[in-house]
Amino acid sequence: MVAPEWFGSNTEAASTRLAGQDSSIPMVSTGNDLPAVLRADPAADGSAAISGSTEVCQGLLVMGAAVLGRCATFFEPVVLAQLDAALAHEFARQAQSRAGNAAHTLELAISKGHSTEALEHLAHQGASAKMVANKAESRAALATAVITSLGGTVTEDGFDPDIVAQVSGASLIDAIAMLEEAKNALSAVQAQAQAIFVAQQRLDQAKSGLSKERLGQGIAQQVALARHESPYRGRQLCELSEVLVREMPYSMNAFTMGKISEYRASLIVKETAFLSFEDRAQVDKLICGNPDAAALLGTRELSSAARKAAYELDPEAFLKRHEKAIGDRYVSLRPAPDGMTFLTALIPLKQGVRILATLTRVADSAKASGDERGKGQIMADALMHRLIRHNPCDEGAGTLSDHRGVQPKNSTGETWAQVPGTTREPWCTTVGQPEIALELIMTDRSLFGGAKDSAVLVGYGPIPAPIARNMTLGDGDGDGFSPRVWLKRLFTHPDSNALLAMDSKSRLFPEGMKEFLRIQDQRCQTPYCDAPIREYDHVKAYAAGGTTTIENGQGLCTACNQAKEALGWSFERGTGPENGCPSTEVITPTGHRYISTAPPLPGPTPTRSRQQCGSQL
Repeated sequence: MVAPEWFGSNTEAASTRLAGQDSSIPMVSTGNDLPAVLRADPAADGSAAISGSTEVCQGLLVMGAAVLGRCATFFEPVVLAQLDAALAHEFARQAQSRAGNAAHTLELAISKGHSTEALEHLAHQGASAKMVANKAESRAALATAVITSLGGTVTEDGFDPDIVAQVSGASLIDAIAMLEEAKNALSAVQAQAQAIFVAQQRLDQAKSGLSKERLGQGIAQQVALARHESPYRGRQLCELSEVLVREMPYSMNAFTMGKISEYRASLIVKETAFLSFEDRAQVDKLICGNPDAAALLGTRELSSAARKAAYELDPEAFLKRHEKAIGDRYVSLRPAPDGMTFLTALIPLKQGVRILATLTRVADSAKASGDERGKGQIMADALMHRLIRHNPCDEGAGTLSDHRGVQPKNSTGETWAQVPGTTREPWCTTVGQPEIALELIMTDRSLFGGAKDSAVLVGYGPIPAPIARNMTLGDGDGDGFSPRVWLKRLFTHPDSNALLAMDSKSRLFPEGMKEFLRIQDQRCQTPYCDAPIREYDHVKAYAAGGTTTIENGQGLCTACNQAKEALGWSFERGTGPENGCPSTEVITPTGHRYISTAPPLPGPTPTRSRQQCGSQL
């Protein structure tokens, strides 16, 4: 393991970092608020037990064993079987009711002398309903048999209604949320223990006479073994814990409170790796100074916020990091199940978005022409065709690597391309540059005045101003990229940078509204969902009297838009741009509430409104 930067000749700087941490950080709980096994109670000799001591570590072991024992006894299979049986019998009851209604309808039709055709249709419906009811009864009987085999109680209903009634969905959601926070907090204690372990092991190695250059060898491997991870992952975890514990007290505090996970904490560390200690501390306080606000950020949203803050503090270092990253580009291949593989490419942003936009355009064009393949299949086929061998369009038809797919044959066994006198349709993957639209949001100061305000590439996140200018105006790098640019004015609130209005001269109002929502929300508005916007929905349902307006609109992914139609879900629009960032409150069937806040657009934001937006998270 490579020695951290704070282990060197300048030990005074290292101690200053630890001693100079902000004492105003709202730490979690101390003293008697902690469980007895975690308190730093006096040891047998009267001295105070400290973190890393045998007493405290033994306390953690006792608590861990108790938690493991409780977790092992939480789940009772018979409870799940009771719920399954209750559902199966409910389906059976509904099926029997439909079958009875169908039989009654047939009897009424016979008594009224309906036509033979109508009676045959009703009789067929009744027979189908009866068959479905019989199948539902069989499934319900099997579900009841499962309860019996597990030793559970069964009433005449086919299950135990008392057990089913005791299961509380709201309580389960509360437990799931608390367990998530507890899991994160335990990971935080694990990180703190790793930092202490690294320091203790380095001290032992130095006392044993190991040279300074070799200090740290074998330490990460011990952590990896204890955590059942690879040595490489062990080094990553040790480095992460060192940075969090020593340099990022606010992130560590949010981590310890269970508000962010180990993965999300690692994203903040990654996005600030190039900053000085002082700048990293500022980003740390800005992102995690309010742990509750940080907890409401989605994964990509948290990463984007840290990246944007880091760029604004040190744009030059950010660009140098970008230039260095270009040299790290690579392509890799990993095995996937069922004879498939994952082809991964790490490439510059501009080329990546152009490739994806091209493949998306190819797929959309093919689907519009009647291609029955899925959109993802068409994009994969086009990519394979381009990379393996981009033959002329009449060559290689019918193979899996052909972007046109397998062509249908006529009655004589020929494809339409083989029939004399026919011409091939334009299925080639070539797409003109003007047909590929990328939505890039940046301030006029940044585009024309050379300001360093970060830009936003919709669907990706914040990017540095110079990169955005190069994508817009061209950078003369010889790759033939000369984009045609349409400018559209966006009007934002002077305090919160929330989108207020925009030019929409070239589109009808519904399309202009979609564009407004897409630029305002930038991602699915369901909390923690970072998926791209695919559908546009009414916050208050249209059927319930909701209006088709910007204020009542939101961008959602397909899955979330379908989920909100389920029974018991509701959405409410929160703060407006005049008071802060637009937000949406989601109320789930169990009554729990979650808030999603739209990110502000690029541009300088007063500290007051930043804090105001943060309080809405």
